[in-house]
Amino acid sequence: MANQSQGAYTHTQISPSQVSTALIGAKLIAYRVNRKPEQLHQLLGMARMACALNALSYQEHDQLLIELERLCVEEVDHA
Repeated sequence: MANQSQGAYTHTQISPSQVSTALIGAKLIAYRVNRKPEQLHQLLGMARMACALNALSYQEHDQLLIELERLCVEEVDHA
């Protein structure tokens, strides 16, 4: 087994904003694929909570809502 230098184990601090963006982004991808109503509700709740905790800016929150509205309109158009 090869020895690894200690430099290989540096820890990177991840901000709450980055964590919330990653989690919401993963849920958004799943929603775009599956389009389940419960996924939409979860996304809206997560975005609201992240915004309330200042982990998501109001601008990012608004952009997410616009994207979700666009996806909902697309779904209706294809139905």
